[in-house]
Amino acid sequence: MQAYSVRKTAKWKTHEELPLTRENFEALCRFEIPCLRIKGFATNSECDDLVSAMDAVGLHKTYNVPGLLEPPRYVGLTQFEKRKATKEDYFAEVDQAWAEHEAVLAQMRWSPFERMWGLMRELYPENTLNLAEEPGYGRYYAGIIRETSGGGTLHADVTMYSARDYVISRVASQITWNFFASHVEGGGGKTTLHNRPYRVQTATGDKVEIEGFDRSYVDGAETHVYTPAKGDVILFNSHNPHEWTAVDEGQRRMGVSTYIGRLADGNFIYWS
Repeated sequence: MQAYSVRKTAKWKTHEELPLTRENFEALCRFEIPCLRIKGFATNSECDDLVSAMDAVGLHKTYNVPGLLEPPRYVGLTQFEKRKATKEDYFAEVDQAWAEHEAVLAQMRWSPFERMWGLMRELYPENTLNLAEEPGYGRYYAGIIRETSGGGTLHADVTMYSARDYVISRVASQITWNFFASHVEGGGGKTTLHNRPYRVQTATGDKVEIEGFDRSYVDGAETHVYTPAKGDVILFNSHNPHEWTAVDEGQRRMGVSTYIGRLADGNFIYWS
């Protein structure tokens, strides 16, 4: 039986969607701001290039999200989707996921992932940024390429709960970045971030569910709503519960995402 550990959370210092700088990234890790926005991360033609590649290869996998009529479709592999399976189950699919990833990028003239890694390395030249590796198993997969047009239910992404036996559970901060490659109009497709980092009290070794938890956990929490914009990247602290609405009929919410984890020594790893 899990019990929520709701603590008084300091208000965000601003609701302005600040640019990616070292100071702002540090503030994001400390839960002091809701998100960062990299405006113009990609050009219109680069965005269209990605969407065309996604359509050419086909997004043949679907997230397992109970209660969602149109769950996200994707290529790649998420550790989250394997959280109730074994390590062997997850790592057995890594190579195939990378093959799917390369099939999409082979259709493109650029890589949003390499561009993002370049920005992070410029921000922290004294630290390393590497693909996560699990001792005894090898590399992780990183780089979800997906359509999230049907919305997303309330959840948090917290590896200390969903991946307790994995090396990624040791990160001191877990940041997600989402690149949007399509234009969304109207009121749909917006993400709500809740200023209440997800914390649960359980007996040692008990499993903690990070999706579909009781909405009472976020009651009264400060919120920030961001709108996806074609060509932009949004970064936020994934320990904060979040959800997004479906887009209007005929529109699409297309993009890519990974996690960036900061280790205790200041170095970074990434995975999906």
